[in-house]
Amino acid sequence: MHEPPTTPQLADAPAALLDGGHLWLRELVTGSPFRFQLQPSGVLTFGDHEREFGPDDVPLPYAHAVRHVRERFDREAMRASVDDVASVTFVGVAVDGSDVAYDWARTPSFLGTEVYDADRGAYLPPDSVQAIYDGLGLTPVTALAKEVRAIDFDPDSYVFPASNWRDGPVAGVLLADKTGHRALLRNPAVGDVDGSGTTASTPAELVERHATDRWLDGVVGRLDVTGEGLGFDLLFERAVEALAREHVRAFRDGSVDTDESALRSAMADRVEAYLVDRRG
Repeated sequence: MHEPPTTPQLADAPAALLDGGHLWLRELVTGSPFRFQLQPSGVLTFGDHEREFGPDDVPLPYAHAVRHVRERFDREAMRASVDDVASVTFVGVAVDGSDVAYDWARTPSFLGTEVYDADRGAYLPPDSVQAIYDGLGLTPVTALAKEVRAIDFDPDSYVFPASNWRDGPVAGVLLADKTGHRALLRNPAVGDVDGSGTTASTPAELVERHATDRWLDGVVGRLDVTGEGLGFDLLFERAVEALAREHVRAFRDGSVDTDESALRSAMADRVEAYLVDRRG
């Protein structure tokens, strides 16, 4: 899988970005860096900004995004659009609670930000990126404004709009032109970390404090099942994914013992009790 170039802060971006041409302004959605690629065999491979995951080595906090892409990505449309599928790397964000808390009921697990074409050695233009994700069954980050004259954009007076995925302003703006220049402008009014925290210190406490009946009701509401279709296995896996997504910081900052087997054991007991009460 290719490692596309990073996107700098606006202060560190090439001057050419604002010197001329036109800009697309897109919502900066926080979360975990995520990329994937379709192999000629039809297998999707995934990774973060540092490494490629093995087929049986997907970190639990990324499980929700991997499942989302696997279920929605249109492999046939991709094969029909390019000669070499492995020349393209899709880049985006696994939307989780690592920074900003989004509305989990309506925010996709993955939002696409870029498409990297190895044959060109560059990102594709932002209008192409939006069309590609739409055509392949995935959601691109929201376009806030299109074809803005670069010389008219003043970052010091820019008013950050409301987010498409939370009640509040965007965490920042991604700026891109059609020549490949990229930059991001953070919204100083949105803190670096305002997502969901936890005071739990063990897997059992994490499940007990956050996997409440109301929370599990929300997980159920996001499943396309009714009545008898709600089985233990489906709810259990989705609940584990959702907990890891929303409380991803607990899996990374060392504040919680996040032994996966212990977490799964605690969640299994919680889901079983929830289903018994629901059906009783």
